[in-house]
Amino acid sequence: MDKPLFEKYAEDYACSRPGYPKEIKTFLFDHFSIDYSSTVIDIACGSGIFTQLLACEHQAGLVTGIDRSQQLLGAGIRYYRDFCFEAICGCGETMPVKSNVCQLVTVAQGFHWLQRQRSLSEIARILRPGGGIALIWYRRKDLKEPHQVFIENLTHQYNPNYDSGMMDSDYVEMLHNDGRFVDIGQKRYYGSKTYDMETFLRWQRSKSFIGDAMEPDILDDFLSQVERGISQFFPDGNIFEEFKYDLIWARKQ
Repeated sequence: MDKPLFEKYAEDYACSRPGYPKEIKTFLFDHFSIDYSSTVIDIACGSGIFTQLLACEHQAGLVTGIDRSQQLLGAGIRYYRDFCFEAICGCGETMPVKSNVCQLVTVAQGFHWLQRQRSLSEIARILRPGGGIALIWYRRKDLKEPHQVFIENLTHQYNPNYDSGMMDSDYVEMLHNDGRFVDIGQKRYYGSKTYDMETFLRWQRSKSFIGDAMEPDILDDFLSQVERGISQFFPDGNIFEEFKYDLIWARKQ
C-alpha cells in the first residue's frame, strides 16, 4: 500500500464498520493463555474497532494498536471518546516494538494491505516463543442475496476495477510455508449488524474501493443510487447485514 487509505472518510470508518464477535477474543485469550498482564498488539488497527474488543476497559494501555494513519486513530478516539489501549502511529512492516515481548499479535481486516513477508517477519520478531499470531477477516455472508447482488452490480458499474476477492489468499499455507510457526488453525464465526440508512451509506463511503476509488461527483451519484435501491429491499429503513468472520491463528516456535 503506497499511501494510507480510508483517511478521507475516517469518521465514517470509525462509526459504521462492523464489529467483531466477542467469541473471537475469548478463543484467542484461552488458546494463547492471555490475561490482562499480557502484551498484546493489534496491527493495522484503523480506528481501533478490534483493538477495543481486545482491551480491558479498566486497565488502559495493556493493549497497543498500531496504524499508519493518524487520521484513523484520531477518528477512533473521537468515536469511542476514551481509548482503552495505547495508540501508536506506525506500520506493520517496521514496528517500534522490542523483540520477543508479545504474547499475541493480531491483524483484523488488514493483513492484505501489508507487505506480506516483511510484516510476517516483524510479527515473528516481536512475538515471544509460544506467542500467537491471529489474522481475521470479515466478509458479507452471502453475496447472492438480492440486495447484495444489487450492491455488487452497482459497485462494478461505478468502479470497473473493483475486485470482490481482493482479500482472498491461502494464508494457512503461507504460515505453514513460513517455517516459523506451529499450531496453525482456522475457524469461522458469524455476526450481524443492523444499519439505519445514514450509517449504511457512511459504511459504503468508508470502503477503499468506493470512497477512495471514486471521484466526489461519481461517489455522490453512486450513494444516491445505493439509497434508492436499498430502500426497495428494506422499506422500513432498517438494513440487516450478516457477516462471516474467518480467524486464522498460529504459534511462534
